[in-house]
Amino acid sequence: MKRFNVLVVASLLALPAWPHGGEDHGDAAVPALTSAVAPRASAQTEEFELVAVLAQGKLTLYVDRHATNAPVPDAGIEVESGSFKAVAVQVAPGVYSVAGEAFANPGRYPLAISVQAGDVSDLLSATLDLAAMPPAGVAHAHGRSEWAVWGAAGALLLSGAGLIAVRRRKKKHKH
Repeated sequence: MKRFNVLVVASLLALPAWPHGGEDHGDAAVPALTSAVAPRASAQTEEFELVAVLAQGKLTLYVDRHATNAPVPDAGIEVESGSFKAVAVQVAPGVYSVAGEAFANPGRYPLAISVQAGDVSDLLSATLDLAAMPPAGVAHAHGRSEWAVWGAAGALLLSGAGLIAVRRRKKKHKH
């Protein structure tokens, strides 16, 4: 019973820390999300592995050898998607870049990427999926049903803990 009392007291002490609303936290601007992952596509063949990342108006292509995972420097890379066609420019060994204005709108963009590295050439295909972003300024609201579910779960948890405490107490008195 002592453990149950400690559990109840600890739960009651934690009540002020639970989330609540209706407070003004200042007029500061809401910071932009920094943990968002840029849209990407990947493909692999027996010769090459490729990851395409769309960020800051550029489509960056990371090309490695499939067998060794070594970057593929000085390759000739062409990217096609619908009517868009471009030749990628090497920015670092195994890293290539093309302008990404063709991928400005949300949607699914099939990519056909040809890689020519020395005497080895291959065609890789991938799909770049750009999901529509939610409109800015949409507030996340909690409805009564959500709070009711959490309240019911808490009541169920406390009643279960009480039942266990009562059964243990009865067991002690029998022995």
